[in-house]
Amino acid sequence: MKFIKSLTVAVCAAAFLLSTSGAMAESCCVKAKAGGKDCSHKCCVAARAEKKVCDKCQADASCCDKAIAAAKACAHPCCVAATKDKKVCEKCNPKKKDDKKA
Repeated sequence: MKFIKSLTVAVCAAAFLLSTSGAMAESCCVKAKAGGKDCSHKCCVAARAEKKVCDKCQADASCCDKAIAAAKACAHPCCVAATKDKKVCEKCNPKKKDDKKA
């Protein structure tokens, strides 16, 4: 009985951790940069001009978002490899489950 309770707690904790990982997802700026462009949203353009991340589009800014705001390339090896292939690093920028923006 004690094992079943421990197993249930472990499964619930794992489910919680996996569900919160979707909170940080690829932003419009990361998608645009992977395509070789800069994001054209007015809010993102203004934020980049101030060397900041857009609070509206990048509430949970990834390493790539922060690098874009600083006008640099992300230095993580996984991000460098993805950029070389003109892709988004899925490790640091997981896809949104309910992607409403296009």
